[in-house]
Amino acid sequence: GHRNVQGIAWDDEGRLWAAEFGQNTWDELNLVEPGKNYGWPEAEGRAGKAGFVDPVAQWPTSEASPSGIAYARGAIWMAGLRGERLWRVPLAGAERSGDPQAFLSEEYGRLRTVLAGGGGRLWLVTSETDGRGTPGPGDDRILRLEVS
Repeated sequence: GHRNVQGIAWDDEGRLWAAEFGQNTWDELNLVEPGKNYGWPEAEGRAGKAGFVDPVAQWPTSEASPSGIAYARGAIWMAGLRGERLWRVPLAGAERSGDPQAFLSEEYGRLRTVLAGGGGRLWLVTSETDGRGTPGPGDDRILRLEVS
């Protein structure tokens, strides 16, 4: 039931989260649990179909194209390639506790991955020189972000 997982992260409770490319319409963030069916290829995004688990969050492919994800400060942080932004998905247990928030929109170009650095730090890697971005002087970059 998964199409194209691009990033995985474990939260503080030992749960596995996965961000994945949709085909044409929706990119997804899923809480992965044994024996569950996440719908691919019969469903993309929230389908509400019996027997399938809907994603915790979804985005149009133009706003995400997720790559790496990390868990920090009670949220999943997801880097976006095509979307050129960092997404924060606040969590309360296995549920989303708020709407996804976008940060750094189009500031650094394509974001390849995000890693939790401890102490409220995130490390980001840009991906402008892979033939799909628009490289500028100093690309690609490693960025450090302080989160609260």
